[in-house]
Amino acid sequence: MSDQPTVILLADPEMHWRADDRQAIGHYSVLDTALRRVLSSQLPRVLVATPAQAEVAARLLPGQDILLQEPPNAQQCASDWLAQGVAKAVIERGDSPGWVLLPIDMPMLRLDTLHAVAAGLKAATMVFPCHRHLRGLPVGLSAELHSELIRVRSDQDLRRLTARYPGMDIDVDDAGVLMTMDAHTGLNQLRAQLTGPAMGSLVRSGLSALPL
Repeated sequence: MSDQPTVILLADPEMHWRADDRQAIGHYSVLDTALRRVLSSQLPRVLVATPAQAEVAARLLPGQDILLQEPPNAQQCASDWLAQGVAKAVIERGDSPGWVLLPIDMPMLRLDTLHAVAAGLKAATMVFPCHRHLRGLPVGLSAELHSELIRVRSDQDLRRLTARYPGMDIDVDDAGVLMTMDAHTGLNQLRAQLTGPAMGSLVRSGLSALPL
Protein backbone atom coordinates (compact mmCIF):
# COMPACT_ATOMS: atom_id res chain seq x y z
CA MET A 1 0.00 0.00 0.00
CA SER A 2 1.34 3.43 -0.98
CA ASP A 3 1.27 6.31 1.50
CA GLN A 4 0.37 8.64 -1.39
CA PRO A 5 -3.21 9.26 -2.59
CA THR A 6 -4.32 7.81 -5.90
CA VAL A 7 -4.99 10.12 -8.83
CA ILE A 8 -8.29 9.18 -10.50
CA LEU A 9 -8.12 10.39 -14.11
CA LEU A 10 -11.53 11.18 -15.55
CA ALA A 11 -12.39 11.51 -19.23
CA ASP A 12 -15.77 12.28 -20.68
CA PRO A 13 -17.17 9.03 -22.13
CA GLU A 14 -18.04 10.89 -25.32
CA MET A 15 -14.44 12.02 -25.80
CA HIS A 16 -12.92 10.12 -28.71
CA TRP A 17 -9.19 9.49 -28.79
CA ARG A 18 -7.15 8.39 -31.77
CA ALA A 19 -3.62 7.07 -31.89
CA ASP A 20 -2.68 9.93 -34.26
CA ASP A 21 -4.48 12.63 -32.23
CA ARG A 22 -2.38 15.82 -32.09
CA GLN A 23 -5.08 18.35 -31.30
CA ALA A 24 -3.67 19.70 -28.06
CA ILE A 25 -0.41 20.73 -26.44
CA GLY A 26 2.89 20.45 -28.34
CA HIS A 27 3.30 17.06 -29.94
CA TYR A 28 0.96 15.29 -27.55
CA SER A 29 -2.77 14.82 -27.45
CA VAL A 30 -4.99 15.77 -24.53
CA LEU A 31 -4.71 12.20 -23.31
CA ASP A 32 -0.93 12.06 -23.67
CA THR A 33 -0.54 15.36 -21.81
CA ALA A 34 -2.65 14.22 -18.85
CA LEU A 35 -1.11 10.76 -18.58
CA ARG A 36 2.47 11.96 -18.89
CA ARG A 37 1.87 14.59 -16.19
CA VAL A 38 0.52 12.01 -13.77
CA LEU A 39 3.27 9.53 -14.61
CA SER A 40 5.83 12.27 -13.94
CA SER A 41 4.26 12.93 -10.54
CA GLN A 42 5.01 9.33 -9.51
CA LEU A 43 1.69 9.27 -7.67
CA PRO A 44 -0.44 6.11 -7.84
CA ARG A 45 -3.05 6.48 -10.58
CA VAL A 46 -6.01 4.88 -12.24
CA LEU A 47 -7.79 5.96 -15.42
CA VAL A 48 -11.54 5.45 -15.75
CA ALA A 49 -12.12 4.80 -19.45
CA THR A 50 -14.43 3.21 -21.96
CA PRO A 51 -13.01 0.15 -23.76
CA ALA A 52 -12.24 2.25 -26.86
CA GLN A 53 -10.45 4.89 -24.78
CA ALA A 54 -8.56 2.21 -22.84
CA GLU A 55 -7.14 0.80 -26.05
CA VAL A 56 -5.45 4.13 -26.76
CA ALA A 57 -4.42 4.74 -23.14
CA ALA A 58 -2.67 1.38 -23.03
CA ARG A 59 0.18 2.94 -25.04
CA LEU A 60 1.27 4.70 -21.85
CA LEU A 61 -0.43 3.01 -18.89
CA PRO A 62 -0.13 -0.60 -17.75
CA GLY A 63 -3.36 -2.55 -17.67
CA GLN A 64 -3.68 -2.47 -13.88
CA ASP A 65 -3.89 1.33 -14.06
CA ILE A 66 -6.86 1.33 -16.45
CA LEU A 67 -10.36 0.73 -15.12
CA LEU A 68 -12.85 -0.22 -17.82
CA GLN A 69 -16.38 1.14 -17.71
CA GLU A 70 -18.91 0.56 -20.44
CA PRO A 71 -20.20 3.75 -22.14
CA PRO A 72 -23.35 5.29 -20.65
CA ASN A 73 -26.69 3.98 -21.83
CA ALA A 74 -29.40 6.11 -23.38
CA GLN A 75 -30.92 6.97 -19.99
CA GLN A 76 -27.63 7.98 -18.36
CA CYS A 77 -25.98 11.39 -18.66
CA ALA A 78 -22.21 11.69 -19.00
CA SER A 79 -21.74 13.48 -15.65
CA ASP A 80 -23.52 10.68 -13.78
CA TRP A 81 -21.37 8.14 -15.66
CA LEU A 82 -18.29 10.02 -14.46
CA ALA A 83 -19.53 10.10 -10.87
CA GLN A 84 -20.11 6.36 -10.96
CA GLY A 85 -16.60 5.99 -12.37
CA VAL A 86 -15.27 7.77 -9.28
CA ALA A 87 -17.09 5.27 -7.04
CA LYS A 88 -15.75 2.36 -9.09
CA ALA A 89 -12.18 3.68 -8.88
CA VAL A 90 -12.44 4.19 -5.10
CA ILE A 91 -13.62 0.60 -4.70
CA GLU A 92 -10.77 -0.61 -6.93
CA ARG A 93 -8.18 1.38 -4.93
CA GLY A 94 -9.88 1.09 -1.57
CA ASP A 95 -6.63 0.79 0.38
CA SER A 96 -5.45 4.22 -0.78
CA PRO A 97 -5.08 6.98 1.87
CA GLY A 98 -7.05 9.27 -0.43
CA TRP A 99 -7.95 10.11 -4.00
CA VAL A 100 -7.35 13.10 -6.29
CA LEU A 101 -10.04 13.62 -8.94
CA LEU A 102 -8.41 14.93 -12.13
CA PRO A 103 -10.27 15.57 -15.41
CA ILE A 104 -7.90 14.86 -18.29
CA ASP A 105 -8.81 18.00 -20.24
CA MET A 106 -6.76 20.39 -18.06
CA PRO A 107 -3.62 20.76 -20.18
CA MET A 108 -2.14 23.76 -18.34
CA LEU A 109 -2.26 22.28 -14.82
CA ARG A 110 1.16 22.41 -13.15
CA LEU A 111 2.79 19.34 -11.65
CA ASP A 112 3.50 21.09 -8.34
CA THR A 113 -0.23 21.82 -7.97
CA LEU A 114 -1.00 18.11 -8.24
CA HIS A 115 1.57 17.42 -5.52
CA ALA A 116 0.19 20.23 -3.34
CA VAL A 117 -3.33 18.78 -3.43
CA ALA A 118 -2.00 15.29 -2.67
CA ALA A 119 0.04 16.60 0.28
CA GLY A 120 -2.92 18.58 1.60
CA LEU A 121 -4.83 15.36 2.27
CA LYS A 122 -2.50 14.67 5.19
CA ALA A 123 -4.14 17.57 7.00
CA ALA A 124 -7.70 17.74 5.63
CA THR A 125 -10.62 15.58 4.54
CA MET A 126 -11.13 17.55 1.33
CA VAL A 127 -8.69 19.79 -0.53
CA PHE A 128 -9.27 22.35 -3.30
CA PRO A 129 -6.61 24.32 -5.20
CA CYS A 130 -7.51 28.02 -5.40
CA HIS A 131 -6.28 30.57 -7.91
CA ARG A 132 -7.16 34.19 -7.11
CA HIS A 133 -9.84 33.09 -4.65
CA LEU A 134 -11.55 30.75 -7.14
CA ARG A 135 -11.73 27.06 -6.42
CA GLY A 136 -10.61 24.77 -9.20
CA LEU A 137 -9.61 21.18 -9.78
CA PRO A 138 -8.22 18.63 -9.04
CA VAL A 139 -10.03 18.05 -5.76
CA GLY A 140 -8.50 15.81 -3.10
CA LEU A 141 -10.66 13.46 -1.02
CA SER A 142 -9.31 11.57 1.98
CA ALA A 143 -9.87 7.92 2.91
CA GLU A 144 -12.25 9.18 5.59
CA LEU A 145 -14.83 9.55 2.79
CA HIS A 146 -14.46 5.99 1.49
CA SER A 147 -17.81 4.67 2.69
CA GLU A 148 -19.67 7.58 1.09
CA LEU A 149 -17.69 7.66 -2.15
CA ILE A 150 -18.39 4.02 -2.96
CA ARG A 151 -22.13 4.76 -2.79
CA VAL A 152 -22.00 7.66 -5.27
CA ARG A 153 -24.38 7.14 -8.20
CA SER A 154 -24.72 10.64 -9.66
CA ASP A 155 -23.02 14.02 -9.88
CA GLN A 156 -25.61 15.26 -7.38
CA ASP A 157 -24.35 12.68 -4.89
CA LEU A 158 -20.84 14.11 -5.30
CA ARG A 159 -22.13 17.65 -4.85
CA ARG A 160 -23.92 16.73 -1.63
CA LEU A 161 -20.78 15.02 -0.35
CA THR A 162 -18.52 18.01 -1.05
CA ALA A 163 -21.11 20.35 0.49
CA ARG A 164 -21.29 18.28 3.68
CA TYR A 165 -17.63 18.50 4.62
CA PRO A 166 -15.48 21.60 5.08
CA GLY A 167 -12.83 21.77 2.37
CA MET A 168 -9.34 23.16 2.84
CA ASP A 169 -8.32 25.69 0.19
CA ILE A 170 -4.71 25.71 -1.00
CA ASP A 171 -3.63 28.91 -2.73
CA VAL A 172 -1.69 28.14 -5.91
CA ASP A 173 -0.12 30.41 -8.49
CA ASP A 174 -1.57 28.22 -11.23
CA ALA A 175 -4.36 29.41 -13.51
CA GLY A 176 -4.36 25.87 -14.92
CA VAL A 177 -6.64 24.76 -12.08
CA LEU A 178 -9.40 26.73 -13.83
CA MET A 179 -8.44 26.21 -17.47
CA THR A 180 -10.13 23.43 -19.42
CA MET A 181 -10.61 22.52 -23.07
CA ASP A 182 -14.30 23.46 -22.46
CA ALA A 183 -15.64 20.98 -24.95
CA HIS A 184 -17.29 18.25 -22.94
CA THR A 185 -20.49 18.92 -21.04
CA GLY A 186 -20.18 15.84 -18.83
CA LEU A 187 -16.91 17.02 -17.32
CA ASN A 188 -18.15 20.59 -17.06
CA GLN A 189 -21.27 19.52 -15.18
CA LEU A 190 -19.15 17.45 -12.82
CA ARG A 191 -16.85 20.43 -12.21
CA ALA A 192 -19.81 22.64 -11.35
CA GLN A 193 -21.06 20.08 -8.84
CA LEU A 194 -17.66 19.70 -7.18
CA THR A 195 -16.55 23.32 -7.01
CA GLY A 196 -19.74 25.37 -6.96
CA PRO A 197 -21.48 27.86 -9.24
CA ALA A 198 -18.47 30.16 -9.76
CA MET A 199 -16.39 27.47 -11.43
CA GLY A 200 -19.44 26.24 -13.33
CA SER A 201 -20.01 29.65 -14.87
CA LEU A 202 -16.36 29.91 -15.88
CA VAL A 203 -16.26 26.62 -17.73
CA ARG A 204 -19.46 27.50 -19.54
CA SER A 205 -18.03 30.85 -20.59
CA GLY A 206 -14.68 29.51 -21.81
CA LEU A 207 -11.07 30.46 -21.10
CA SER A 208 -11.55 34.16 -21.91
CA ALA A 209 -13.53 34.54 -18.68
CA LEU A 210 -10.64 33.47 -16.45
CA PRO A 211 -8.91 36.06 -14.25
CA LEU A 212 -5.36 35.24 -15.38
